[in-house]
Amino acid sequence: MLTIAIVLLASVLIGALLQRMTGLGVGLVTGPVLTSLLGPLAGVTMVNGLSIINAVNNAWSVRKRTDWAKFRILAGALVLGSVPAVAVVYFLNGPWLLIFVGAMVLLALGVSLFPTEKFALKQEAKLPMVIFGMIGGFMSTVAGIAGPSLTVYARLSRWDYRDFVATLHPVLLVANTVSFLLKVILIGGLDFGGAPAWLWIGAVAMIFVGAWLGEIVNAKVSTPMAKRIATLLAAAGAAVVLFRGIMELV
Repeated sequence: MLTIAIVLLASVLIGALLQRMTGLGVGLVTGPVLTSLLGPLAGVTMVNGLSIINAVNNAWSVRKRTDWAKFRILAGALVLGSVPAVAVVYFLNGPWLLIFVGAMVLLALGVSLFPTEKFALKQEAKLPMVIFGMIGGFMSTVAGIAGPSLTVYARLSRWDYRDFVATLHPVLLVANTVSFLLKVILIGGLDFGGAPAWLWIGAVAMIFVGAWLGEIVNAKVSTPMAKRIATLLAAAGAAVVLFRGIMELV
C-alpha cells in the first residue's frame, strides 16, 4: 500500500505542477496512474474529484484573463457531452473500460499534436466551440480528461495560449464537477477503490504543493517544453493503462 501511495501522490504532484504551467496535467498525467492503481471507475472518479479542487485553485488565480463569453459556450457544451458518457462508464467498467480510457488518452494526444495550418477555425464561430466542448465533456466523464479536445480547438482557432489556459481552468472546473455529480446521481454512491481517507488528504495537499511549484518552475521553463513533458508522461501512463486492460482480457 505504501508503494501505491507514493506513486499516486507523486502523480498528483506532477500533474498539478504541469496543470498550472500548461493547462493540462491532472487528467492526462494523474488519470492513467489512478486508473491503473485503483481501477477504471474509481480512478476516473478520484481524478474528477481532485481536478475540481485543482481547477478552483487555478481558476481564481487567472480569473482576470478568462474569456467568460467563450467559457459560457464551452461549459454548456461540456454538460451536454457528459450525460451520454455516464452510460459508457456504467456498462464498460472493467478491462474494456481500461482499454477505452487508455486508447482515448492516446488518441486525444495524437489529435492535439496534428498540424493545424490547413484546418483553421474562425474564433467567433460558435458551432466548433459547441462540438469540441461536447467532446471534452464526454472524455471528462469517461476518462477524466477534457483538456486535449479543448487544446485542439485552441490550436485550430489560433486562440492566444495564455488566454486559453486562463479560460480552460474554470471550464475544467465545470467539466469535472458535472462528471463527478453525474456518477454519484446516475450510477449511485462513490467508488474510490478502497482508497483510505489519509490518501485523499495527501492527494489534496499535493494539488496545492504542485500548483505552488508550478508557479516557480513556470518562470524558468518554456511553455512548449512543459507541454512536451506533459505529453510524454501522459502517453506513458495511458500506454500502461491500455496494456493492463489488454492483459486482463488475455
